[in-house]
Amino acid sequence: MTAKRSGERVASVREYVASKPKECRASLEAVRRAILKALPNAQEGLAYQMPAYTLNGVGVLYFAGWKSHYSLYPASDALVEAFAKELAPYERSKGTLKFPLSEPVPVRLIERIAKFRARQLTTRDAAAGRRKGGREGQVDRIRRICGALPSAFEKMSHGAPCFFVEQGKGCFAMFSEHHRDDGRPSLWVPVADGVQPLMIEESPDIYFYPRYVGADGWVGILLDQIADDALESRLREARRIIASRRKPARKLRGM
Repeated sequence: MTAKRSGERVASVREYVASKPKECRASLEAVRRAILKALPNAQEGLAYQMPAYTLNGVGVLYFAGWKSHYSLYPASDALVEAFAKELAPYERSKGTLKFPLSEPVPVRLIERIAKFRARQLTTRDAAAGRRKGGREGQVDRIRRICGALPSAFEKMSHGAPCFFVEQGKGCFAMFSEHHRDDGRPSLWVPVADGVQPLMIEESPDIYFYPRYVGADGWVGILLDQIADDALESRLREARRIIASRRKPARKLRGM
């Protein structure tokens, strides 16, 4: 198969692997086989133009190939803790595991990670009773609201749906399933300066400090605790905040 040009859309995981440079295809195919072996009942497909593996419609694991490494998504704190010794040599960044293409593929480790993720989701769904439609129901809820916002664009980032002011630029909302590793779906959005601590103090059952971006004035929202109208208001305000930051400064007359 002739490799597709970078940026050209692919229709299957086989095409995805074939679209990558020849020197990294064997590694990506090894990752693919490891996941399929560990999850024989998983559905293989593409999500946001990268390989995705789902069980009963719920995303279990994703992978993507890059210039010098390949990544696995998502990697919660619970997963990293469970494989702390094995993952110590590898880089982790915002829910992503990175493996260098220059080293042999840790096939057995990837198989165990895939099985761990499947168990995580099974346990989560049993405990949560699929609150308000579960993960997919909450993602669809966010998509419905964002779909009514001007030029809102959805893209997968770090293994989770994210929403941008425009295509690939200005992220204003990030979906997450890692609230204290309990699997509860949440959304991370920016809020106005000084508002974050007040929101969390007044409604700790709804809002929380999100990992990684909490220090930048973002707030986490537990989706099973917030009504649609309040969620829509937060998303509109988040988009406004990020869009205003992206507007170029107006030039003074005479300059």
